[in-house]
Amino acid sequence: MRKQMRSLLCILLAGVLMACGVSAAAEPPAERAVESGIPIGAVSAVPATPENLEEDTWAQAMAVGMMCWNSYTDRIHPWEPYFAWDATGWYAALLYRVDGIDLLPQSTVDEFQRSLGVEVPIGEANGWLGDGAVRLLRSADGSINYDFAFHKQRLDELLGVELECSVEAGPGLTETVTVRQHFDLRTVADRSCVLTFEENSGAGGTFRYRITDLSIPEDVPEVDPKLTFDWELLTEQNRLSTVLSMYPAVRICSRTYNPDDATWLFLHGKDPVMISEACGTVTGQFRNCYFDLGQSTDGKVRPQVGSVEEDTAILQNLENFILGYFDRPAVMKLDRIEGDLIWADAVYGTGYRQKLAFDRGTLVLREVMSLNDDGEAGNITVFDYSAAPKTYRFLDSWDRPLRTIEVVRETYSGSERQLRRESIRLPTDWEYLPFECRWGEFTAYTNELAIGEYQYPGDGDGYLLFLTTVKG
Repeated sequence: MRKQMRSLLCILLAGVLMACGVSAAAEPPAERAVESGIPIGAVSAVPATPENLEEDTWAQAMAVGMMCWNSYTDRIHPWEPYFAWDATGWYAALLYRVDGIDLLPQSTVDEFQRSLGVEVPIGEANGWLGDGAVRLLRSADGSINYDFAFHKQRLDELLGVELECSVEAGPGLTETVTVRQHFDLRTVADRSCVLTFEENSGAGGTFRYRITDLSIPEDVPEVDPKLTFDWELLTEQNRLSTVLSMYPAVRICSRTYNPDDATWLFLHGKDPVMISEACGTVTGQFRNCYFDLGQSTDGKVRPQVGSVEEDTAILQNLENFILGYFDRPAVMKLDRIEGDLIWADAVYGTGYRQKLAFDRGTLVLREVMSLNDDGEAGNITVFDYSAAPKTYRFLDSWDRPLRTIEVVRETYSGSERQLRRESIRLPTDWEYLPFECRWGEFTAYTNELAIGEYQYPGDGDGYLLFLTTVKG
C-alpha cells in the first residue's frame, strides 16, 4: 500500500485501538497523514492504471462509502442531488481530517461532483442537506467557498472511535468500500458498497477517475438467536408478492399522526399497485409509472404521470416496499413475545432504533415504533392486512387499449443541441407531465417549435410532447 494510504489506515487503526481501550500515539492525525505530502485527490505523475487506482481514488471511495453508510436506502445514485452533496461533505471532512484544509472552493466542489457523475448543477447544498449543515462563504472577489461543518464534526466523532473504513481493490477498475461500526467489544456491523470507475480523461483537473456505477451488496444484520426466525426467512415473508399471496391488501398508516391518511398495496389484475392518500393528495406507482392525481389544463382531475421507469425497477421497488420500513438494521435482538406478536429491537448503524412487531404466525410486519435518542416512542406505523382495498376506477383504464405519446427532449451541452426521442405507452385518459417540467428545468410544449403554452391535448389519440431546457 502506498504511503498516503498507509497514513490514513494508521489513523483508523489508532482510533480502533483507542475505542477498545488501548493507548494510541498522541500525534495529531492530520500531522501523521500530511507527512505524505500528497493532497487528497491530487493527480499524480504516475500513469493511470488499475494498479494505482486505490491511490488515485481512495478519498472519493471513502467519501462515497460514508455517504452509503449514512443512507437508509440501497437505491443510491451518487449523482443525485442529496447523495452528491452528502458525499461532498464527507470528502470535505476527509480533507480537513488529513490535510487540515478547512474550506472547499466552488471549483473543487464542481470537480468532485463531476467525478461522481453529476452532469448539471444540482442546486444549493443546504437545500438538500438541511439548513445549517453547510456554510457558504463569499469572498470580496465573488469567489465561493464551502464549510461543511456538520460533516467535519461527525467524521471527527465517528472515524477511529466507533467507525473504521477500508478500501479494497477489485477486478478491473472496481473497489469495495467497507465501513465497519463497533457497537461494543463483541458486536460489529459492516456496510459495504462496490464502485466502478472509468478514466476521467476528458475533464482534466483533480480527479483522474470518475464513478460510473455503485452497487450495495445486501447486508445481513446480526440476528439474536432467541428470535424464532433468521433474516432470510423474515425478508422473504415480507416481500410484497409473498404478502399478497396471503392477504388481499395492506393498509399502512400512522397511529400517531393523521391516522386517516394511508398507503395501500394490492393487486390490480396480476400487477401490484401502491396508492398513497395523504394531506388531500393521491400519489401512486403502477406498471412502469410514478403518478399523482392532478388538475389538467382542461380543468379535469386525472392521473398525471411524472416519471416512467423500467418495469423491473417499479416492480422491485414495490416488492421491497414493506422491507423498506426495517431496511438493514445492523443488529436485531428479541425484545419480547406478546400475544400474537414477536417484538424485536432493531439498531441501525447511525444509532437509530426501532421496535418492530411481527406476526407470530406469518412473520409479516405489523407495527413499527420509532424511538428517539432518549429511547422514548415517537411515530408508530401500523400495517393492517384485514381491510379490503378501496376502488380506484382510474386503474381500469390500463385494461383497455393504450395510446402512444412521442416524447422529444432537447438539451444543450455548451452550444451543441442534443435531442433524445422516446415513445411512452399510457392509457388514453392518463396525462404524461414529467416532474422535471413541473418543478425542474424543462418546459413542456406540444410541438417541436416550442410555440404557445402547454395545454393537455385531451383524451383519446396519442400526441407529441416536446421538452426543452431553453426558456422562452
